[in-house]
Amino acid sequence: MFSKSSERGEPVVIVGAGLAGLTAGLVLSRAQIPYVILEAGERMGGLCRSEMVGGFTFDYTGHLLHLREGESRDLILGLVGENLAEHQRKASVHVMGTFVPYPIQAHFGKLPAHMAARCMDDLIKASTNNITGEMPFPEWARAQFGSSLSEIFMIPYNRKLFIHPLEEMETSWTSWSVPRPTLEEIRLIAAGGKAPSFGYNATFHYPRNGGIEVLPEMLARGQGERIRTGERVRKVDALKKTVTVESGEEIPFGRLVSTMPLPDLLGSCEGLEREIVDAGRRFRHSSVLGVCLGLDGPVRTKDHWIYFPGEGFPFYRIGFPTSFSKDAAPDGCGSLYAEAAFRPGTPPDADGVARAAMGVLRDSGLIGASTRAAVRLDLEIPCAYVFHDRHRAASLGRVLDSLRERRIHSIGRYGAWEYSGMQQAVEGGLAAAREVLS
Repeated sequence: MFSKSSERGEPVVIVGAGLAGLTAGLVLSRAQIPYVILEAGERMGGLCRSEMVGGFTFDYTGHLLHLREGESRDLILGLVGENLAEHQRKASVHVMGTFVPYPIQAHFGKLPAHMAARCMDDLIKASTNNITGEMPFPEWARAQFGSSLSEIFMIPYNRKLFIHPLEEMETSWTSWSVPRPTLEEIRLIAAGGKAPSFGYNATFHYPRNGGIEVLPEMLARGQGERIRTGERVRKVDALKKTVTVESGEEIPFGRLVSTMPLPDLLGSCEGLEREIVDAGRRFRHSSVLGVCLGLDGPVRTKDHWIYFPGEGFPFYRIGFPTSFSKDAAPDGCGSLYAEAAFRPGTPPDADGVARAAMGVLRDSGLIGASTRAAVRLDLEIPCAYVFHDRHRAASLGRVLDSLRERRIHSIGRYGAWEYSGMQQAVEGGLAAAREVLS
């Protein structure tokens, strides 16, 4: 049921014109429900945007569609399908001076012989572990994969990605994103058999033309003036049911659908219990700097991306947009993005990231010795990866329920404060709109 304020014609207010917000708006538009989308940026898309510089197209680092069956998949394919190409994942891990196909737990036989033998023994022992209950990530990784794979990849890579102490991170997010091979698969791999293609990102879709921003563009079609860009929310009054934007305009709402980072929403809210606001202050995340380089020569790899768990590299991953789409660079040119995670407010040395990325690719023969960066674009994502610590696990449900009781739905990767992908953002928009309509 709508509140009385909604019955007087006050709209649903959606904060954020990313995938979740645009999807919610699309459903409300089709149902002819009054709504408005407030987007702080000067154009829609949130982090699902593409920047074009000097003939090169760069996304806000890797934005790939890992689609599973369901309504959200049907919606995405229905909107963008003819422009989407499906890819079989090709990725590697740079470890022990070599490139091992990803996921490393399915290709440990490609490691130097002594390490491959250790990994196999560890994995066989770990395959008998019945992991129950919650445990810190390093302990979980060793129980899942054994010490060898944990020490050369699982622990150092996630330490670089999440920044905060892994001993404080719980593992609920790993159930869908970090697969473990079975005992039969381990023996098959060790015998030189074909490794299984597992993991949530074994296949993905990406636009042939236009970069990933074509998805929010299609979601926004027909929503027109309901999307107000350049409208940053300054305050939410949970009691009066109003949103105040930077200009001072006060907008009443019957329901509020927010996709802004949950701590930011809680910090801007008036009328919430102190314990709920305090819980939001303790939520943690890592930020990411994406150093994007357009090259004057090709990239000599078929990999879509490469992981770098080693401490000697300031980035955790390098991706190659021209492996997703030939349209991402001029003819004869390649491109890359190097991702470096950091504690909020303390960005890394972008020049150092660029030099290190070019250096390791030259040394490995993945770009020519004389290849240079013709274009560079640094893209910072202030809120990139949610840190799944025990405080989040204990507090998140209570926080979201408290907001929902006040007709505030906090959704999307950062609104729901979760580790998820683009399809889940679309699913969150669908679910929130349906809840508003119910």
